[in-house]
Amino acid sequence: MPAMPLGKDLARDAMQKLRDYPHPLARPLALCFVFDSANTQFVGATCLELGLTLDAALTTPSESLVAVIRLQWWIDTIQDTAPAHAPLVQNLRILIENQPDMRDRIIHVIGQWQNACHDENRNSQPAWQTLWQLLAERLGQPTDTVAAIGLFCLSLNAPPPPDIANKKGLLALRHTGAGDSSQWLYLLACFGLNQRSGNQPLDNGPEFTLLGWHVLLWWLGLPPRACAAVLDKD
Repeated sequence: MPAMPLGKDLARDAMQKLRDYPHPLARPLALCFVFDSANTQFVGATCLELGLTLDAALTTPSESLVAVIRLQWWIDTIQDTAPAHAPLVQNLRILIENQPDMRDRIIHVIGQWQNACHDENRNSQPAWQTLWQLLAERLGQPTDTVAAIGLFCLSLNAPPPPDIANKKGLLALRHTGAGDSSQWLYLLACFGLNQRSGNQPLDNGPEFTLLGWHVLLWWLGLPPRACAAVLDKD
């Protein structure tokens, strides 16, 4: 059964929740979705807030067992039918009501974070890859491309994906897949490139304040000027 369109109010609230999340990447990630449809914004913001929340549940406790218990709480909450009060839980349930198979998919994603509890370094990169792939499927985009760009954006150690090996390939990301406009994917790649240029908007300094202007320029087809240092020139 096809998913029903989600309203602008839901999208606006989900985007605001992601922007306000206490993580340095939350606002940049939200800005990558500002030019997309309400449906894309709601799905993207909800999934990414979930990822950041699961990361906090994984890394904050000193004991791995505590992390496992915290992550299990999210599975139990999603499976529970009692009224939810936490806004993120409410949004996840809206996703599930809209697309019933999302329940099992989200539980599988949380399970990947639980697996990371058994890793000595609690490395959540495989879990993020699973989440990016789920997001790509829901938004009609190529899963491998989205996962590679998502990890490139989140980790400074990740290599540039081949899809952005030059400016032409980077700009082509604005119209990929079979879903809505993929401006968010293009902007995500731009943000990853911008981080590697030395302009890392991860604090409250001037560069962070100017990030919105950077995103506007990227959306207009002017990717990060320093991307030539990372990519081959066209």
